Amino acid sequence: MGRKRYKDQILCKILQVCVGGTSKTQVIYNCNLNFHTVVPYLELLIKNDLVTRIDSKVVRYQTTPKGADALWHLQELEELIAEFQDAAEEMPAG
Repeated sequence: MGRKRYKDQILCKILQVCVGGTSKTQVIYNCNLNFHTVVPYLELLIKNDLVTRIDSKVVRYQTTPKGADALWHLQELEELIAEFQDAAEEMPAG
């Protein structure tokens, strides 16, 4: 089994998936979530104006400009954390 994902990683993935506009079903599949799990995340993102809900024949979710900015920052942070983890693994024990 894989390692547990942190909330910021899940939010980052949802923002990525919603960049071009997508359905809730696609968010669920692409982010490896279930219906009950994805709802609070989408509500949080909508509440904070990071994703917008587009009501049409099929409801779609799209990352807002503010969400795109947040996505960029989250991705930068993930890269920095990975660099720190790599450096820590190379350090001698003791």
